[in-house]
Amino acid sequence: MNAGSLFGSTGQLRVIAMLGLLTTFALSSADAGTFEADNGREVRAIRHKIRASQFLSKATFGATKEQIDDLAERIGQVGYRRACGRWIDQQFGLPSSSHEDLAREMVAANGREPNQSGIGINAYRYQAWWHIALAREDQLRQKVAWALSQIFVISHTGQAFNSETAPGIGNNETAIPYWLGMSDYYDMLVRNADGNYRDLLGEVTMHPCMGVYLSSWRNRKANIPAGRWPDENYAREIMQLFSVGLYELRQDGRLKLDENGESIPTYDNHGITEVARVFTGFKQFHNTDTRFHGRRNYGHPMVMHHQEHDDNYNYQEDPSNPGEPDTNAPKSKTIFGVTLQPLPSNLTNRAAMDEVNEALDVIANHPNVAPFICRLLIQRLVKSNPSRAYTRRVTRVFRDNGSGQRGDLQAVVKAVLLDPEAVRGQRLVRRRDPLRVEVVTRGTEHSRLKEPIQRVTSWIRAMRPTAEIRGGTTHLDSVTGQPYMMLTHNIESDLGQMPFKAPSVFNFYLQDYQPPGDLIGHVPSRRIPREALFAPEFQVMTALTANRLMNRFMVFSRNRYVEYRTRSEGDNEARWCKISFNLDEELELAKDVANLPEILRRFDLLLCNGSLSEQTKAGILDAVTSETTSPSQNHAILQALLCAVVLSPDCAIEQ
Repeated sequence: MNAGSLFGSTGQLRVIAMLGLLTTFALSSADAGTFEADNGREVRAIRHKIRASQFLSKATFGATKEQIDDLAERIGQVGYRRACGRWIDQQFGLPSSSHEDLAREMVAANGREPNQSGIGINAYRYQAWWHIALAREDQLRQKVAWALSQIFVISHTGQAFNSETAPGIGNNETAIPYWLGMSDYYDMLVRNADGNYRDLLGEVTMHPCMGVYLSSWRNRKANIPAGRWPDENYAREIMQLFSVGLYELRQDGRLKLDENGESIPTYDNHGITEVARVFTGFKQFHNTDTRFHGRRNYGHPMVMHHQEHDDNYNYQEDPSNPGEPDTNAPKSKTIFGVTLQPLPSNLTNRAAMDEVNEALDVIANHPNVAPFICRLLIQRLVKSNPSRAYTRRVTRVFRDNGSGQRGDLQAVVKAVLLDPEAVRGQRLVRRRDPLRVEVVTRGTEHSRLKEPIQRVTSWIRAMRPTAEIRGGTTHLDSVTGQPYMMLTHNIESDLGQMPFKAPSVFNFYLQDYQPPGDLIGHVPSRRIPREALFAPEFQVMTALTANRLMNRFMVFSRNRYVEYRTRSEGDNEARWCKISFNLDEELELAKDVANLPEILRRFDLLLCNGSLSEQTKAGILDAVTSETTSPSQNHAILQALLCAVVLSPDCAIEQ
């Protein structure tokens, strides 16, 4: 069989069959991979590199060889916790990359205008997102923003977020085009990645894109005779998804139970009604138009129109006189048992906003917020099932960062990433005869399935990528001086996932999702706060997306580049962004079959954080060498090795 058949129809079937065997091995035996060493110093260096790779896979969109080497050296000098802590501080000290600014820059580079119609200009927001994730330096801030975007979800689905319209807002000013609104929202998350939770909650609440998405924009006070009541959409989601969750929690993540052993709801329908009354009277900002029903302005926080804010009068129907207000209803609002300050009889915008902020204070200070939000951040950054102790340690930092501040997200992120449990999914054991480091994975309770987007970004970043525009001008990023690395929304059909395109406010997957199979009914250890294990990302990994993702990865491996069509330039001719992999060193090594284990070792460290098991390596080497060992076929050999590693369960499951 010739080298080309490795990626022909027969070769594809052989690789797929091989991966099926690897899946069986991964599930049926204790995984352990080895890194051989010549002396004790090399053992220490290997351990430091594995820990650096493991940390960076959680804190970035993918580790590069240079990043691993640099952090490993620091670990050797000052220790793991101090080195990684300094890395976190340095990352948060970097200037934050703006998706809106970059999207505008890309538009200008193509000779377009941001409000130009008819060219599908909204695609630039996806290209900007991919470039920042793949090429910008502020990786940690962007990774946290990606996590926050899956908690405080908005989506372009069914909303006016894709138009080139840029309405006037008076005084000869123009609002940002509608399509840039979601980029503006994302930049708000980026700015708040190291900020305070309460501040973030306020900015989320007042952002016009959130107002439109969850219908708090133009939300009006009750009109009993007209049968109108405040919209409850945002009130429900700010409690269920953005702050306290559905049930009362202990600080270690366990559910509180009543005397009957039942979960205790955090709120009821009356609680939703009370909160909905708070979020009324919001309109878009305009310089001169004072109307409640003004045009959209996605570039400025919503403002208060106190005439439509619930003033605590005539908001409740008289039970003895249907259709008429209850004059005996309380003249204040109560949220989570806290009665808000009464509003003045002569309501003003300032007084109405004071009430909104008081309500947000009450919500943000609810005891459920710390364990609820911390668990979500741990799930998005580290693992699917944090232990009780892990959750308790992080929630303690959320409640008090050590300086008396609650909700310090930078301190929380640091606590999440530096916790001992964040790297406990792998045990590094020094062995002799021969001298080596053995990597033993600890299993399901310590792991998670990588999101499809994370699998793509980590792969590209690890391959020493360079970009160019095929068929047009290769424009340079004004910040990095390097060509744009642009993937587009067309990749969504392969991933089942795309920034700005969550299918609902519940994100791409539910935090408590359990895939069919052995996980359902499995009783976890006592260290887990719930009586079940969850695997959220598997909700995206359907049979269709799994197959399409595998085929896409095989194409990437065969070509050794990623290429997607981008926007046309001024001549309306199509352009393609080609992101090429630099594998020259590995190609040279692949000329000698004796070097294949070294290539696997490199790919293991970059893509699997050292967790590629010996069973997996043996299966890959057997499949590749049984088809070809000719030095002239080194390209096909390397393609097969890379594809098999990326598609292996060891690479897909992050320990």
